[in-house]
Amino acid sequence: MATPIVVRYGNIQEAFEQNPGDVLQAINDGATSAAGGDTQQGTAMVAAWNNAVAELAKDDKGAGLMSSPRDDLASRIQTSIAQHAVEQAKLQQVQPSTVISTPGGDFEAPEIVEVKFSNADLIGWIGMSWKLIFKPERHPWINPPVEPEKLANDAIIALFGDWATGLYGAPVISQHVAKLDRCDVVLHLGDTYYSGGDDEVVRRLVDDWPKRDGKSVNRTLNGNHEMYSGGHGYFTALQNFFNQQASCFAMQNDNWLIIGLDTAYVDSDLAGTQVDWLNSMVAAAGTRKLILFSHHQPFSQLDSQGPQLQQKLHDLLNKQRIYAWFWGHEHRLVLYEPHSQWGFKGRCVGHGGFPAFRDNLPGAGGKIYQWIRLTAQPHVPAARLLDGPNFWVTQDPEGYNPNGYAVLEFAGPKCFETYRTADGIAVTGRVEL
Repeated sequence: MATPIVVRYGNIQEAFEQNPGDVLQAINDGATSAAGGDTQQGTAMVAAWNNAVAELAKDDKGAGLMSSPRDDLASRIQTSIAQHAVEQAKLQQVQPSTVISTPGGDFEAPEIVEVKFSNADLIGWIGMSWKLIFKPERHPWINPPVEPEKLANDAIIALFGDWATGLYGAPVISQHVAKLDRCDVVLHLGDTYYSGGDDEVVRRLVDDWPKRDGKSVNRTLNGNHEMYSGGHGYFTALQNFFNQQASCFAMQNDNWLIIGLDTAYVDSDLAGTQVDWLNSMVAAAGTRKLILFSHHQPFSQLDSQGPQLQQKLHDLLNKQRIYAWFWGHEHRLVLYEPHSQWGFKGRCVGHGGFPAFRDNLPGAGGKIYQWIRLTAQPHVPAARLLDGPNFWVTQDPEGYNPNGYAVLEFAGPKCFETYRTADGIAVTGRVEL
């Protein structure tokens, strides 16, 4: 398992301050090259760089803590710096590998290293990476298969989202899922940090994937961070590791149809032929109950809404054809009550491996796991949010949301869900979905 690299705004700022003028010139030169001499486009790229760095500054959490804002250019800057830092051994250890004690036992927290580079390095790296940073090429869209895969009537699915960091609870989740007595499908809801670069997908998604000796089908959805670099690393991994034909998939058994959607090829939307494909799958499924999986949310209590998804799927929603919908993107575990209009049960399972600040809500805080009640809003149902510490963020465990995963167990016409923290503590019972 390769050591993940943390790239913070503080690292970039330290290098910048050594000679700001030369760094700014390198940025302008890189933008000019990417724009092919188009002055207006080059100016827009420089402005985008400035905004990206501002987003990195706003999102910076301090030494040894991963951050990656929802900004494509900022994420690509982090990818580029990490790549060159590894190639040139410009790294410094900020936390050695250590054993930490949690309610689930003692676990090894991996070493954390940050980039350590000079002004000259930053200038050179910008010059070598202008195409990735300013103008990445997008991988071509791939249409999904026309027939659903077979799923056992008593299938078990392990589920986690926003997991591919290689840090915090992610390695422990991988170990727990690998040890499950049975698991027919291992499913990631998307986001490989920082920007889904080729090397990041290999190191943080593929290499860290739960090792189950071919006993499971492995599936991963497209996230916005995979697409920030154009999606090439992600789509290559689909073919070379996951044996997954496209970024969306379908499986069914006698009672259930499960669909994995790509909501990231176009951010928080459904690109390509997905809507027609989904409708055809549902039409052919008869009375099977439908469960959707995606990276982005159709609605949220604590984040932005999904109007494009709601609009594209309005027929299925209004006919109450969807039984449940699981998503990530938000780095939380939130269990929603059935939607008052559309009927389905929403589940945000985006707490797989990213260090997200704990929500400042009434009753939140402290050293224990607890459920915080979120009252219904006009646009979104009532819900329960898992509140608790993250023991793998050793600098401030009580300041960050817990990491964890879910297990779905199908039993004929029923499906049962269980939610666990990264160290295996059950925060719900085995309850019917």
